[in-house]
Amino acid sequence: MAASAFDKDFGYLMPFLGKVAEAANTIADPAAREELKRLVAGEQSKWLRIQQLLSGAAAKAAQPANSPAAAAEKAAADAPRSAGPQPAPERRFTVGSLRPR
Repeated sequence: MAASAFDKDFGYLMPFLGKVAEAANTIADPAAREELKRLVAGEQSKWLRIQQLLSGAAAKAAQPANSPAAAAEKAAADAPRSAGPQPAPERRFTVGSLRPR
């Protein structure tokens, strides 16, 4: 299935994850706030990678789970991002029903 088949879905998903990340700043409990930020950052990076793979990006070479590169990648995914959510590379707007016919 072509990556373009999912463009509309990614156009909704990535801004939604960005809104959830912004809403995390309003949570009073610091531990809950940081956990939500970490969870959303992980989801954003996963879905961006999924989008890249669907667009034809090459798969990363398998790394041993205990390698320094794998540990650094895991730490980066688990760390909260202070820069905020990254916008989707290309946004397309639709007009009409979202229900399939």
